[in-house]
Amino acid sequence: AALRTATTALLGLKDMPLEWNGVRGVQAGVKTATVEGVGSVAVVSSIGAAIELLNGEDQSWRNHLMIEVMACKGGCLGGGGEPKSDLPDILERRAKAIYKADKDAPIRMSHENPEVKELYERWLGEPLGHTSHYELHTTYAPRRSPRELLARFLDAIDNRDASVAASLFTDDGVWNDSSLGELRGREAIQQAITSLPANPRRQLRYKFAEAEGLTVHAPDGMVYDFDVQLDDSKSSPVIRAEML
Repeated sequence: AALRTATTALLGLKDMPLEWNGVRGVQAGVKTATVEGVGSVAVVSSIGAAIELLNGEDQSWRNHLMIEVMACKGGCLGGGGEPKSDLPDILERRAKAIYKADKDAPIRMSHENPEVKELYERWLGEPLGHTSHYELHTTYAPRRSPRELLARFLDAIDNRDASVAASLFTDDGVWNDSSLGELRGREAIQQAITSLPANPRRQLRYKFAEAEGLTVHAPDGMVYDFDVQLDDSKSSPVIRAEML
């Protein structure tokens, strides 16, 4: 479904297939497909296969324009919420049924779904536009890492949750902000966030600029590099100093 929309609606390519057989199947591992003139994409089935791909010394994962990771073997049809079965080929049977339902469906492109169209018309605007990008994309960070703590802090600001944001700092923590100035201590940080204008539906949001690191796109369009120092003497790490 993602390839159908990406190749036809976003890239405007003609005569693209509806069935990308190279990435179909329920076997664990990495499956790939090539979009002529554009590049390759990969579908990874099972977390084990994803770990193997990302940890590969050749870093071949960087060669793909898009990687879809399915936690379970065969994807959701092999997930824990599915009915238990003793049939050895149950995943193949389920996949066959899904592919048949897709082939018989009157609408086979996600972007042609009337409800999806209405969602974009009434709220999201355009694919990869400002609103759709900020509402539909997310980022990840290792637990107890500077990036994870920074993500929690920025999310608290987006939600205007001043108490949560301030609680992530040590008593002598510092937040240097280009517009708010140098804020020292939890009380000053909490007061500054409380004074920010309302942010209905989180329309103004901080977003990480890259898959790794502490570079952030701010709602004002500026790009900031954060320096987060953790105080691991606490039961849970907190920010000791943070500078923009």
